[in-house]
Amino acid sequence: EELQSPGENGADPMGIDTPLVDREGYPRGDVDVYRARTLRGRLAVIKNDHKDLMNKIQQGLVKLNAFQKTNNDEEKERQARLKPKPKPKFDPKTGKWVVMNWNGTVAGVKGGDKRSFRDLQKETINDKVDAVSDAVRKQKVSSPDDTVHKIPFARINSVAPESPASDAGLKEGDLICRFGSVHAENHQNLKEIGTLVPMAAGNHERIVVAVIRGDNPNPLTLQLRPRPWQGRGLLGCHIVPHNI
Repeated sequence: EELQSPGENGADPMGIDTPLVDREGYPRGDVDVYRARTLRGRLAVIKNDHKDLMNKIQQGLVKLNAFQKTNNDEEKERQARLKPKPKPKFDPKTGKWVVMNWNGTVAGVKGGDKRSFRDLQKETINDKVDAVSDAVRKQKVSSPDDTVHKIPFARINSVAPESPASDAGLKEGDLICRFGSVHAENHQNLKEIGTLVPMAAGNHERIVVAVIRGDNPNPLTLQLRPRPWQGRGLLGCHIVPHNI
């Protein structure tokens, strides 16, 4: 304030940046040059301190905002972890049953953090699995004249009580002529059944199974829905190759 105020007898103020010498280069006689320089030096220090203080305030606000954002993110994560999780799904890509992470990704499989649990069934699968899935969805009962679908290639060796196989009506000793799209000429030593069953379970689909029971030569058609149950596997029955 002193730098901006007029001097005695209405003389010009010292000023913040006005010259302290006259036109001839001599110190001005109307101001206290020493005091003017001291006040100007003090003002420069105050300005620098103010600038540093404002920078520190700005940095503090940035840190506070980041801290609040972290707390909000942590709270969102905590709430997400507390929410009820959906039931496990079958992952056709890995052949495993998986569960959902708190953030919607897939838990328990490699690369699951980059995949969506809700979109598992929409992901692209290799051509062979796609073909099997299509066969399951489009399967239909074969006509009695279709010879290949009347040739037994597998046998039900045992059926567990209260299992999906038992619910479907399969019985020990049944000879399998058709298992969905699998028949005597393409079962590949029953490997195709092993591929088809988890796919059907993952899609919650039923498999048409044609069996020969007892002395009746005409196949009996059953509907089998693979699914998890209290026992082992997805069927609850033991299937072995059958050689005529």
